[in-house]
Amino acid sequence: MSSFDPATVRKAVEEFTPRRPQKFQDLLPAKDVIVELRQKRASYRSIADLLTQHCLPTSKTAIAMFCHQVLGENVRPRKRPGRRKPSVPSVSTEDTARDQATGANQSFESPANANGDETQPTRTRGPRIAQVRMLKPQST
Repeated sequence: MSSFDPATVRKAVEEFTPRRPQKFQDLLPAKDVIVELRQKRASYRSIADLLTQHCLPTSKTAIAMFCHQVLGENVRPRKRPGRRKPSVPSVSTEDTARDQATGANQSFESPANANGDETQPTRTRGPRIAQVRMLKPQST
């Protein structure tokens, strides 16, 4: 066995190159171009197409990750369509207390509008269960 020689180790460290290339190594020379295009509100796809036309093949995903990680751009959350919730009229405690105090009961008849037509009450989600007391008696 030979003895430890710091000079040879230092020489080996100087010549050392990582096996995997550094992330975004190919995009770093074009950093200023990408920054300028992003300031002009260019999309990731248009930047990738422009760089590909000028001998730097890349993808829009690589450009997006480069902008987020190297340039520090904010990542916008994905837009998902919101789920619509049925509107439920809120009943304040003052109204219920007043109704209970005056003994006001809701009638089970449908209210009529100006034309005399009956309006449909707002429905809630869930199964539709017939309310027998609201049905009109059938004539036989």
